[in-house]
Amino acid sequence: MTTSSGSDASPEIGWGVGSVAARLGIAASTLRTWERRYDVGPSRRTAGGHRRYTETDIDRVVLTQRLIARGAPARDAARVAHALDGEGLAAALGTEQDRRGSEDLGVGDTAPAVLEAARGGDSRRIARLVGDAMDTHGATSAWTEIVAPTLVEIGREWSAGRLPIEVEHLASEVIVGELRAYTRRIGELDHGEPSVVLAGAEDDQHSLPLFAMEAALAEAGVGSLVLGARLPGQSLASVTHRSRPQVVFLWASIVRPDDDPLIDVLAGLTRSTCLILGGPGWPPRVEERLGPRGVIRSTDLRSTVQRIRGIVAH
Repeated sequence: MTTSSGSDASPEIGWGVGSVAARLGIAASTLRTWERRYDVGPSRRTAGGHRRYTETDIDRVVLTQRLIARGAPARDAARVAHALDGEGLAAALGTEQDRRGSEDLGVGDTAPAVLEAARGGDSRRIARLVGDAMDTHGATSAWTEIVAPTLVEIGREWSAGRLPIEVEHLASEVIVGELRAYTRRIGELDHGEPSVVLAGAEDDQHSLPLFAMEAALAEAGVGSLVLGARLPGQSLASVTHRSRPQVVFLWASIVRPDDDPLIDVLAGLTRSTCLILGGPGWPPRVEERLGPRGVIRSTDLRSTVQRIRGIVAH
């Protein structure tokens, strides 16, 4: 029973955002972003004022998700979903399921499937699996639970001589493409003066973690500027001095020496910019070298995104 104020007094009126996230495998942060930006969200309220999704609301979320997965801008996908009633949504979802050709795998099955596709040189299947995983579970979960473990396993098999190096190159290139496509699909972000700069340390050619960070930040509503791998230290200093970002995230996957000149460059960065170091390549005593300038160590993607989001919000 719905009241005249739009609230529903029944104790069984629908689904909360956490329940919908678990049911659909979509990150709760993504659901909140879609609600805030595109009004794709719960339409009912409990007597206590809590918002709840109806089954039609959930169908609207699923259709939005699938249209985005096909490459539609998030705003346009939401507009299409809003234009359909319950019957129209059901018909559209049936059509989209036929078009999508998804393997409908869970997280535990997707990583082995990506590895199998990489071994076989099947770039289209890699792209579909990774793209579907991000659209379903969000960039952070897809990277943490599927992509990163798969790349680690590919590296192990290459080191053991069981895979040629081109397998790693193929998988990396396809995954970069999917990460960047996902970032574009998230929606409109402010990319004016960058508040967050993402870069790889000098002579470090690994850029995949930067694009994972870009996608995860976009998912959290934070725009960033990716300067890519092997950024010279003086170039980083110049960018930071000119634009004064709130955060600089610097990735190092190869081991850097204790007397690395780059650390002196980092020590000279403006203290108004929060410096976050990610990757296993940083010396264990880098904090001492940086002195009062200070630094935050990134331990995992999810907590780092939350930390950056909190910094940018203030």
